[in-house]
Amino acid sequence: MNKKVEEIDLNITNRCNIGCSHCLFSAGPNRSNDLPLSVIRNILVEGRSLGAREVHVTGGEPLVRKDLIQILKTAYDLGYFVRLQTNLWAFQHKIIPAVKKYCREILTSVDGLEESHDSIRRKGSFRRVTMWIKELLKEGFRVVVITAVQKRNYRDVKKLVDFLINMGVNAHFLFSVTPLGRAKEDDVISSEKWENLIFDLQEKYKYSKFKTDIICELRHLRADLKINVLESECRLDSKNHIIVMPSGEVFPCSLFCGTDKSLGNVKEKSLEEIWLYSSVWKFYNTKIRDPECEECKLWRLCKGGCRGYSYLFSKDIRKKDPRCDGIRYPVCPSWKLNIKNLNIACATWKVMQR
Repeated sequence: MNKKVEEIDLNITNRCNIGCSHCLFSAGPNRSNDLPLSVIRNILVEGRSLGAREVHVTGGEPLVRKDLIQILKTAYDLGYFVRLQTNLWAFQHKIIPAVKKYCREILTSVDGLEESHDSIRRKGSFRRVTMWIKELLKEGFRVVVITAVQKRNYRDVKKLVDFLINMGVNAHFLFSVTPLGRAKEDDVISSEKWENLIFDLQEKYKYSKFKTDIICELRHLRADLKINVLESECRLDSKNHIIVMPSGEVFPCSLFCGTDKSLGNVKEKSLEEIWLYSSVWKFYNTKIRDPECEECKLWRLCKGGCRGYSYLFSKDIRKKDPRCDGIRYPVCPSWKLNIKNLNIACATWKVMQR
């Protein structure tokens, strides 16, 4: 394998002080998995050898770990662009200097206006997270807000976007929940509603001059849509994105993190050995080969869709993406669209201004 890794998602714990209703990893206060500090150091060192330059420190909730600052410092000292994803519930003024020194970007979540956000997360969390966003912006942090769009907060989204623009956040990323982890099929809004939401936001904000980037996950595209594709290769093919779970299991795509398709465990083997030589790559290298796609006019664009969706919901990685509707073609959830300039790439940070 001669492709360079760009980014590591480092899930350092599965403990969380909130326990959101849609959590992909079903994190919560009663979970006990923490990735050992010594293993984290090895991952970060080997990640640099593999080419990684970005590390996304996440969980669970990273702030439940007493050694978080040590982890951030280790990553910083190795030359990573360090991003910390936190719900900010347990954030404290006393850690601001250290976090500011070692961390280049804070990611946090606002899942709607107060009523819907608190129903999805925890009572009182909307006021606390928005208070800390304002504080961190005053302190000069880059702040990216993430919203998990679902039926409970769908009607809030347009007002929420305006709210966060006025607050001055650097970017607002919206994604549609996937029925995995604690999220259920009934939480997911329809493809039509998601597409209309993106079109409405695009119409309102394209070419706007304010600093906030508005970024949306894509579920489908239309063949005639005029966009600027900066990067479209699936992560299973580019092999540029490593996900390490608190258990130590390693995956190339978040959709597979709840499956038995781990490339290996960093508690048992080195990250380099796992990433370069795992026999499980044979599974991930399998392409979609569905007879139903043979005569489809959209095949040249979608190649059958997302292999993660195919495997999870059709139980066969070779089957076409079950989201296919013959009108729009399904795309990888990693595809991110910047509403302001219509740029698309397979990572949020690649379409943001930094």
